[in-house]
Amino acid sequence: MNPNAVSVLRQRFPGLVFWFGHRTGVWWAALPVAGGWRLVEAADLEQLTHAVIKAEAWPWPAPRQGARWTLGVGSYA
Repeated sequence: MNPNAVSVLRQRFPGLVFWFGHRTGVWWAALPVAGGWRLVEAADLEQLTHAVIKAEAWPWPAPRQGARWTLGVGSYA
């Protein structure tokens, strides 16, 4: 993981949360969407950028019907 990559993402998309999952081996972001927050994952930084731009339609991981992820709690309600 390039530590500067997260800094670049945070500058490009202020207020969003980004990280690299050392155990999963993929990039993650917590994004605000209609009605709450959504976790998205991507294989690389280019994909993560697309995920941020198209968060409502991003397929990974698939959001559960009616589920809302609560930032800070880390679980689905």
